[in-house]
Amino acid sequence: MQDLVDAMGISRASLYDTFTDKESLFLKVLDRYDDWAYEELDACLKEFSSKLEGISIWFYRVVEQGSNRRHPGCLMVNSTVERALRDEDCAARSARNFRRSEEAYYNALAEAQMLGEISADRDLRPLARFLAGAIRGIRVSAKATSDYQTLKDIADIALSTLK
Repeated sequence: MQDLVDAMGISRASLYDTFTDKESLFLKVLDRYDDWAYEELDACLKEFSSKLEGISIWFYRVVEQGSNRRHPGCLMVNSTVERALRDEDCAARSARNFRRSEEAYYNALAEAQMLGEISADRDLRPLARFLAGAIRGIRVSAKATSDYQTLKDIADIALSTLK
């Protein structure tokens, strides 16, 4: 907390007047991070006319981040792993984040299907859930290893399910 008040140039009392306590501040940060992360994912998926290319680019961005030991990782995934089983508020935010990313993948996959990039007989909902889970798996794996090839192999196999 001291680092925060020092960096912001405010008093501890001002911070607590605004956020009540550390937990409230943390939950606000998670909400803001979730909005930012969703916007980043959504922008990447919408950037490319090929939706499968957008999904691939996103996966390889996450691999790049994970292979960079100076990158702190994903706040949502880190918080989920550390707190979600014992903190209902954190668990609710984690579930919301998962649903939002699943929905972003689903929309991209539906567009890809309409464009003929994915077979019309593919069930997109489970595929979207798998992609959302695979990204989280890469982010957690990056905590154990920053080896680019290892993380890329995980991404390659996950992306191969789209073909």
